[in-house]
Amino acid sequence: MSRLPRPQRLLLALVLIGTGCANSGPVGSWGDDLTDTERTEIAAALPAEAVSQLLPLSEIFYGRITSRRFNSRATFEDPSVRQFFPDVASYSDYYAALVDALDRANIRYNRPTRVELLGVEISETGNLMLDLRFVGRNDLPLRWWNTSLARKDEWRWQEGRWFLVPGKV
Repeated sequence: MSRLPRPQRLLLALVLIGTGCANSGPVGSWGDDLTDTERTEIAAALPAEAVSQLLPLSEIFYGRITSRRFNSRATFEDPSVRQFFPDVASYSDYYAALVDALDRANIRYNRPTRVELLGVEISETGNLMLDLRFVGRNDLPLRWWNTSLARKDEWRWQEGRWFLVPGKV
């Protein structure tokens, strides 16, 4: 069997690596995992404007906190994240609880690499509970795989817009 020259071997390696990366695409689009039952319940419980805004706004919010060091002052003071809360106290409570949860889940640098929407349910108060999975690199020694955090975030439709409701700290 003949051996390929070095430049051709490098080119072949790059093609194989590129093909492998191309096949490892995103997990799915935001909200693709919602069942028809969940979508029907949301549509019946909320105004049409609220239903049309929920998925795009929640995707924007969780996209903004992905791949950012969450326990940093720069992230805490980011107005593009704060706008999803009715006041600074609500944002501070949510932020503190999320930083603590990410730390307990051993997500390296409190920096989730992706957030997945697993489901939506309507609470007794009429708010929506989003079932989420935060995924990030494992911070524990000798663990090179990802770790995850299962979490429920509450969203409230109030005065024509969506707000996140902080949990108990």
